[in-house]
Amino acid sequence: MKRASIRKILHGLLTLTVLCGSVRADNRGPAPQFTARTLDGETVSNESLSGKVTLVQFWVTWCQYCRRDQSAVDNLERRFANKGLVVLAVDADESEATVRKYLRGNPRSARVVVHDGATLAEQFGAHGYPYYVLIDRNGDIAGRQKGSGGEASLRQLLRRAGLSSRSDMLDAGNPTSDFPASAGKLIEVPRARSAPTAKPGRKTIFVLANGDRLEADRYTLDATSLHAVADGQQRTIALSELDMKATVAVNRERGVDLKIPKSRNEVVVAF
Repeated sequence: MKRASIRKILHGLLTLTVLCGSVRADNRGPAPQFTARTLDGETVSNESLSGKVTLVQFWVTWCQYCRRDQSAVDNLERRFANKGLVVLAVDADESEATVRKYLRGNPRSARVVVHDGATLAEQFGAHGYPYYVLIDRNGDIAGRQKGSGGEASLRQLLRRAGLSSRSDMLDAGNPTSDFPASAGKLIEVPRARSAPTAKPGRKTIFVLANGDRLEADRYTLDATSLHAVADGQQRTIALSELDMKATVAVNRERGVDLKIPKSRNEVVVAF
């Protein structure tokens, strides 16, 4: 079901891969031991979630496929709350300020975790967004889903922990209902140890149209804008404000092979 292969990019850059959402039941067994604190101050752990079905969604605010799944995830939590479903929406790579700003315009009913996000992502093997892990009432992993597939594929995943409605049972006999033709995508972030090694301290330079330069520690570059962290500050700059020809040239001189997205479905991340 893979539609594009992962492209490894020099100096820590990686081109994001497009995959259909797929439900898997591999890696069953006890879920990793974890404790996390939500943005509302609630502490959740294996112990506190015992006896409940927990859907862990790994996401980030800039992931368009995560946004596409957001209403489906929150709707399913409301629908199955009386059957013991808990959803943890774990932001794995952003600051609390960034997530809170996003939530002001895009509120969520799910419990949102930020501070422990990177640790949880490593524990659960989440190296792409969105990525789902389903934990059953006994604390075991019942299934995983890589990528966005909408509400239908998430319902299929929930059935692995015994959560279903009448409509789900009717759909169960129709295998095509779980994966509509417009199935969503996955933004995949390979493990750091598998990425090419960058020289310590090397930053990417972006040249603005007015001649100013910005040195980015890490950034996301899509078809319309640059989201960069420079000097500890997060900035968003429209591509129209950048001199991309000069940017590519200055980085090439420094030995940095800067990749530019060629379509709206391609995103480049450096970290």
